[in-house]
Amino acid sequence: MASETSKCHIVAVIDIGTIAIRMVVAEVGSKNEIRYLENLQKTVRFGKDVFTTRRLSSQSMREGISILKDFKLVLDTYGVTRVHAVATSAVREALNRDNFIDQIYVRTGLDVEILDGPEENRLELIAVDHALEDKIDLANKNCLIVEVGSGSTELILMKQGQVEVARTLPLGSVRLPEEIEVGKTDIAVMQRVLKRNIRDVVMYAAREYNLNEVDTFIALGGDMRFLAHQLIDSIEDRYVELDKKAVSGFVTRISKMTPEEITKEAGIPYAQAETLYAALLYYLYFLNETKVEKIIVPMISIRDGLLLEMSQLLSGYKRTDLSKQVLNSARHLSEKYQYDKTHATCVAGLAVKLFDAMQVDHGLKTRERLLLEVSAILHDIGTFISPSSHHKHSSYIIDASDIFGLRKSDKNIVSNVVRYHRRALPKLTHVPYVSLSKQDRATVSKLAAILRVADALDHSHQQKIRQFTLKRSEQGYFLWIDKEVGDIALERESLKLKGKMFSDVFGAPIQLRQGVPTK
Repeated sequence: MASETSKCHIVAVIDIGTIAIRMVVAEVGSKNEIRYLENLQKTVRFGKDVFTTRRLSSQSMREGISILKDFKLVLDTYGVTRVHAVATSAVREALNRDNFIDQIYVRTGLDVEILDGPEENRLELIAVDHALEDKIDLANKNCLIVEVGSGSTELILMKQGQVEVARTLPLGSVRLPEEIEVGKTDIAVMQRVLKRNIRDVVMYAAREYNLNEVDTFIALGGDMRFLAHQLIDSIEDRYVELDKKAVSGFVTRISKMTPEEITKEAGIPYAQAETLYAALLYYLYFLNETKVEKIIVPMISIRDGLLLEMSQLLSGYKRTDLSKQVLNSARHLSEKYQYDKTHATCVAGLAVKLFDAMQVDHGLKTRERLLLEVSAILHDIGTFISPSSHHKHSSYIIDASDIFGLRKSDKNIVSNVVRYHRRALPKLTHVPYVSLSKQDRATVSKLAAILRVADALDHSHQQKIRQFTLKRSEQGYFLWIDKEVGDIALERESLKLKGKMFSDVFGAPIQLRQGVPTK
C-alpha cells in the first residue's frame, strides 16, 4: 500500500490582491512536481477603496465574496481539500479587514491568512530559487529582486547569495504619489514625480546597500511577465532574460498609448492596462540605479511559492531551508545598531546547544529553535539607544524592523523573548506579552528562560564558556564546564540571578559545575 507521502494531492492557492483575486489549482507529487490544472483571475478594486479611505467598501467586499464563492465551486468540482488562501497589501491595510476575513469564512468556509511583507519576501525567494535552480547561482551574485505590485513594492537585496535588506514599500502601480492620477496626469509630469519617488526610495536603500554593486537584477510580477511575452515569441523555460534597451523601448512606446489602446492591442484587462505604464516605469527606474544591462524575469508568482511550500509540507521531500537567510537578516539588523558581535555569537551558540540538550524538556521544534537563535543575535541591540533598560529598547527596535523570513507572529515571539532576557519576568499587565496566544506565551517563557541562561554564561563578554555538558538529577539541572576554562565565579553568580526564570518555567533550578560530570 502506498504511503501518504508517495501520493499525489490536488491542492489550491488563492491570492486576494489589490486589483484581482487569483486562484491556482494544481496536482503536487511526491518529489515536489507541480502540474497546473486551473488558473483563474477576476478583477476587484480593493486598492482604490483602501488607498483613499483606508477601508474596504461594502460593494467591493460583496464582489470579493461573490468571486470566492465561484472559486469554491471550482474547488469542490476538483475535490480539493487543501487550500491556502492569502491576502496581501490592500486587505492587510484595511481598517475593517477582520470583518471581511470573517465574512469570507462564514460565507465560503475559506480561512484567509493576511500575509505580512516579510512573509511575501520569503515566499518570493522560495519561488525565485526554484525557478532559477541549476541555471543561475545566486550564491555568487549581488542581486536586487524587485516586485512592483498594485499596492506595494517588494525589495530584496542579496550580497553573495545572502539577504542583506528586505523591504516592503508603500508604493505600487495603483498606489501612486498623490500628484498622479492614472489616465489624467500628463505623462511627462508622471515621469518626473515617479523618478523623484524612486530616488527617495533608492537613497533609503543605499544607507544599507550600495546599488552600484548589484550585478543581477530580477524582476517579479504580472506586469513583467506580460512584458516578457510581448518581447519574446515563445517562452519555454521558467525564466527569461530581457535586454534593458528592449524594455526601455517598450515602456517608451506604451507611454504614448491610452489604457483603451493597450487593452485592445495586448488583450489584457483594463484595470491592468491603466496601471501598466506606471509599474514598468518603476522597474526601469530601479534598473537604472544599477549598472545591470539584462533583466531576469522568472515566470512565477507568489502563488508558485505557496504551491511549492504546500508540496514540500505534504511530501517532506527536499524542503527549502531559508533559516540561513533569516539569521543573516538578523545579523545585518544587529550591525546597523553596532552590536557586540562576539558576545551575541557566543550567546546564540550556547542558547541553541542548551535548546538541543533540553529537547525532551521543552517539546519545541525547529522553528522555535530558529526564533531562539534570532533572539540571541538581537538581544543586546537596544544598548545602541541606552544601556539602561536595553532589553526594552531591543524589543522596540525589533517591533519596528523587518526581519526577512519572519511572520508578524514570529517577530512578536522574538520581541518578547528579547524583552525578557533580563530583569522582570512576564506579567499579565504587560500588553505585548498578554496579546500573544496561550501557546506563544508558553514558547516565549521557555525561550526567554534558555536565553537568560546562555547570556549568564557569557556575562563577562569574554567567551570563557563555549561548551558544556547538561546533566539532570532529582536536585535539578547541572551545566558541567571543563576545569581548563578557569575562574567562572562571575558566570556562576550571574546564573544564580538569571536562572530564576528557568527554575520557574522548567520546575527545577540550574547550576554551574566544573570538572568531569558525575553519573
